[in-house]
Amino acid sequence: MKKYKCYTDGSYQASIKRGGWASVILDESDNIIAELHNGNTHTSNNRMEIRAVLETLKYFKEPSDITIISDSMYVVNTIQEGWAKKWFEEEDYSKSNLDLWFEVLDYLDFHKVTMQWVKGHAHNELNERADELCVFAAQCL
Repeated sequence: MKKYKCYTDGSYQASIKRGGWASVILDESDNIIAELHNGNTHTSNNRMEIRAVLETLKYFKEPSDITIISDSMYVVNTIQEGWAKKWFEEEDYSKSNLDLWFEVLDYLDFHKVTMQWVKGHAHNELNERADELCVFAAQCL
């Protein structure tokens, strides 16, 4: 099973009512092999953070060992603590963004995923790159 590291980020810019998500994907040798990004309207920061993870997991067509590095405690904890899985199993439809979370769950079964939190805007080069890409994606809609 191949190993990858992926820096993901999402943003929402209220002034233009658009959001963006991005992922910087590295191979086992820490070489950047892909940069993914896109924008959305009618969204939120949290939806874009989740979308970044979802689109990253979708990128890999074969089961892979993926470390996702995110500055979103919401995303990291929801996956790492198994909250989304619990919501699904208990049919708790009171939570936000379940459409995205339930899709993420399918990929968590397909891949081996490890979540890692990194402080945002703290001069982490690849986290900053993901941030640049998601802001760019929102502005280019």
